[in-house]
Amino acid sequence: MILDVLERFSFFEDLSEAEVRLLAPYFSSQFFPAETVIFEQGDIAENLYLVVKGEVLIRYKPDDGPVMTVTRVQQGGVFGWSAALGNVAYTSSAVCTTDSEFLQVRGKDLRAICEKHPGVGKVILDRLANVIAERWESRRPQVTSLLAKGVHQQVGLPNRFKEVGRMAETKPLSQETQMKGLIEQLSAYIEHFHGGSVEFVAFNGKVLKVRLGGACLGCPLSPATLHGWVEGTVRQFFPDIERVEAV
Repeated sequence: MILDVLERFSFFEDLSEAEVRLLAPYFSSQFFPAETVIFEQGDIAENLYLVVKGEVLIRYKPDDGPVMTVTRVQQGGVFGWSAALGNVAYTSSAVCTTDSEFLQVRGKDLRAICEKHPGVGKVILDRLANVIAERWESRRPQVTSLLAKGVHQQVGLPNRFKEVGRMAETKPLSQETQMKGLIEQLSAYIEHFHGGSVEFVAFNGKVLKVRLGGACLGCPLSPATLHGWVEGTVRQFFPDIERVEAV
């Protein structure tokens, strides 16, 4: 049954039948009635979920505002990607709007698959990066709330922001300075949730070069972090950027 469901998911298209069979033992079926909270924001991130039937609301509660609905994940969709990325905690909460069926896989199992089977892993990484980028697009208000002040502030201690000074508030900032501030804020966010980091290296107006560190070093899902978290966020503020590269 699980094999049949996996074969129908677009998330795994381009995989051979043998590769899908390889994945099947790592997945289990779950059913949750309507109004069930699958996980809360801040819970330990353990599982990635595929929606077989039903609908899930993804909600986010910023520190300085009310709960917002990030997106609705329906049949064929994926959520809980914090677990796949190795995050310590889920960055949002998930609640069923209807009776729903899912396939779930532990994040650590998914990462192990990517390490042992690079071909399968590449497909999964590409799909995860797309999911993350789309989610960031829908979370523009959240991203803005957390990161926009990076053009005027610098990172201090985790979860705290320090004013750069009066000159930064009154003197127009160069595009490179704005990008540096944004990357600093984004790095603090990534470090808070899964112990990774991203460092600004260079930006020529079209190509951004960064260096991943911390938990991102050696992580098989670092491409998803780069193209989902980093590139997806940067494009919110610099839509003309051509690409983001890790060096």
